[in-house]
Amino acid sequence: MFIKKSIDKDHYDKDGYTIIDTDLEYNQNFNDLIEQIDNDLKIKIKNDRLKKNGGFMMGNFGINQGPYGPELKSLIFKEQFVKIFEDLTKCKLDSFNIFCGGNLVLPKKGKQHFHIDGAYNKKMYMISIVTENIDLNNGPTEICVGSHKKKMKFWEFFFSKKQKKKLILKKGQILIRPHNLWHRGTKNFSNKTRLLLSFVMTPKVNLGRKIEPISSELMILPNFFNSNFQGKLHELFYIHFSFIHIVLKLILSFFKQK
Repeated sequence: MFIKKSIDKDHYDKDGYTIIDTDLEYNQNFNDLIEQIDNDLKIKIKNDRLKKNGGFMMGNFGINQGPYGPELKSLIFKEQFVKIFEDLTKCKLDSFNIFCGGNLVLPKKGKQHFHIDGAYNKKMYMISIVTENIDLNNGPTEICVGSHKKKMKFWEFFFSKKQKKKLILKKGQILIRPHNLWHRGTKNFSNKTRLLLSFVMTPKVNLGRKIEPISSELMILPNFFNSNFQGKLHELFYIHFSFIHIVLKLILSFFKQK
């Protein structure tokens, strides 16, 4: 993998993300791997069991890359990329656990509320590999630029001045961001699923963070909501009564100690 230009570290520190241009789009091994993953996903999406997963109504799922994870990892974590990652995070790569994850958005679905991935102080980084062009039509991630710099309760974030930006990405690009950048998934208006594969980086010293092992096969996982009856009710409320859901979240955030 060849990275086409140098990375502006000041931009990353200020805005909370960076997008790296690579030549992966023209890498035959990368394209063959993405084709295998795509074929595997098409089979799993047709399975009726998917409807039982938390996140089906919203249309947003997690991914365990399974046996594809180590292959993708070997294509990405080359010397040039590792140096960029270590320069941005000021940490050595071998100090992190690496979870091979991702995000899948179903057609005509996928809209989320703004959130961060876990507690603010839990150090974590997201490295997303763009396997297809992502535009305004197929569910781009929307971020609030620079929102990672200050710890905020939900009400503080809600009433803060925001610079929102939908990330338009090209196949082969790599997105790096800290987990505490406020963001959300947007609706996929297209007739196709939208996949974004990611590596979740957590410090090895963070004993409280559970790392999901690599599965024997690619798996589509619940996201945001449990797959039980209570989780389904929560998801229903989140989607169809979003205004009330946000108001309740605002009220509760006033009383949270952390």
